[in-house]
Amino acid sequence: MKNFKFLILNFAMLIAVFTSCTNEEDIMEIQQDTAESASIITTLNRLNEQYDDDGNVIVTENPAGNVVFDFCFDFVYPIDLIFNTGAIVTVNSLEELVAIYTGSTDDLFINGIVFPFQVEIYNEESNALEIETIIDEDAFFSLLEDCNFEEDEDCFCTEEYDPVCVDITDLNGELFTLSYPNACLAICDGFSEDDFNEECEDDYEMGAGECFEFVYPISIILDEGTPITVNSNEELFNATYGAYHIDLVLPLEIIIEDGTVLTINTYEELENVIEDCFGNGYGEINCSIEDITDTLVNCFWQIDFVSDDQYLYNLNSDGSYQVQSDGELLTSGTWSIVAGNDTYYISLNADVSDYNDEWVVTECDESLELQSLLSPQAELYSIDCNDDNNVDCSIEDVSNVLSDCLWLIDFIDYNEFIYNFNMDGTYELQSENNLLTTGTWDILPANNAYTINLNATLAEYNDTWLIVDCYEEELIIVSIDYPQANIYAVNCDDDNDDDDDDNDYDCTSEAGISSILIACPWIIDFIDFNEFIYDFNADGTYEVQTDNNILTTGTWDLLLVNNGNDLMINLNAAVSEYNDSWIILDCDEEEGLSIGSIDYPQADIYVVSCD
Repeated sequence: MKNFKFLILNFAMLIAVFTSCTNEEDIMEIQQDTAESASIITTLNRLNEQYDDDGNVIVTENPAGNVVFDFCFDFVYPIDLIFNTGAIVTVNSLEELVAIYTGSTDDLFINGIVFPFQVEIYNEESNALEIETIIDEDAFFSLLEDCNFEEDEDCFCTEEYDPVCVDITDLNGELFTLSYPNACLAICDGFSEDDFNEECEDDYEMGAGECFEFVYPISIILDEGTPITVNSNEELFNATYGAYHIDLVLPLEIIIEDGTVLTINTYEELENVIEDCFGNGYGEINCSIEDITDTLVNCFWQIDFVSDDQYLYNLNSDGSYQVQSDGELLTSGTWSIVAGNDTYYISLNADVSDYNDEWVVTECDESLELQSLLSPQAELYSIDCNDDNNVDCSIEDVSNVLSDCLWLIDFIDYNEFIYNFNMDGTYELQSENNLLTTGTWDILPANNAYTINLNATLAEYNDTWLIVDCYEEELIIVSIDYPQANIYAVNCDDDNDDDDDDNDYDCTSEAGISSILIACPWIIDFIDFNEFIYDFNADGTYEVQTDNNILTTGTWDLLLVNNGNDLMINLNAAVSEYNDSWIILDCDEEEGLSIGSIDYPQADIYVVSCD
């Protein structure tokens, strides 16, 4: 029986035709202490927004179908209200209150209330209705402040129909079921997914669209009272608006969509009619889980909150995902997709539970559209989709291009990092001539593309790159953790191979290269205009000076790197801040050596005063 309120609400939400309903009340002249009240004027003005000009409840403005939850509170009747003339009227019900207000004129209106009075409110902590006594205007004003009417105006929900239910304890300690057309509307009223009654979803998997009409008049029982007769949809919803326990008097008749009149003898029969004819409010979702999964992982997903916060989600095909904001990684987690209610739900389980979320597919035609159930006011949309992300390169090709170049990443805050990848799976990361960290890298296939995992010794520099395209020995790369940043290659040595005539490292053999280093002083010019001079000795030692001052000494040796294709000079200084690694870019018997610094790639290295 407790679920009939659900049927009444959901049926009423589908009706677009309203009729007028008016009542008249007798005004009594009673000598009492009276009090003008700005709060009663505010209350009546706000309550009036829930009704149309004829005094009927506006169904779309009252998704819970109950005044305490759709408005804020209900008066405990009777109450005494005061007209601007000083006359006092006793109001015995919500319907009478609405009739008096809608019948007001510029010359006769309510501007006061007799204190004390009582109201029914909902206590979120106890999940129960409670009675609160309002003793004066200050207490009345405080009640309205707690209602947060302005905050409610910032809550926007779509018209999707996927009903949810919440169980509430009434004033007698009994449970009643409160129902909403969708989760967004329930969340706007302060409930969470944990509050939803799963039985409601199991019993009423139905959707929007007119399904049937009652053959009026019908009889209903409100809050276990005596039966009352209602003659229209408007009377039905008005009558149930302030009630918690609602029962139908059966049997009754309904008219279904094809005009057939059916006799309903049980609630189960009525539920079956609804389940047979209603579809979910998201429309027909014709995509498969595979289609949706492909779109999810081929795009970044951005969610904009009403608070102006903005999160960026990257969903991976292995069921993992990352969430970031303003270039900062907020959390990681796992995601899954399941079918339900003729649509699909994406559950996002974050390592930091504050970032948990659940998305629902609302459209899947030319594009995939999603809505967050936990943050329904937020806008959720895709960016940077790579629908045709078929990278036509092998892992070996990608590795070669990575190791042949230095890679710069420019962030939106104007910071710039330089990556130097080595063929042994290690890399160095520097900024402004400072070595920030080292680390290891590997390449993994993902969604017809490749990801480059960058595992830094200092975890704050970890990153994951996605290869968007690969053609003509060129890579297009984006950062998954920092998608606003730009990544590009510099100082590429595409022909840096021993077998190439232009870079024949055997031009004089290692001994010959050592001889060139020893024979000449070498100058390195930095972008900050500092200049160091290196003198290499045959015994494997060297000195570094500037402005005729010895800065440090050290040892040097030659190493073959990148599968033997490159020759590197390791410079191990006695003062470690002067450590460096140089790469031999070219060796020519006539021109000598062309050298670049791995740790300071912006610097120029050249020889002077050769013997």
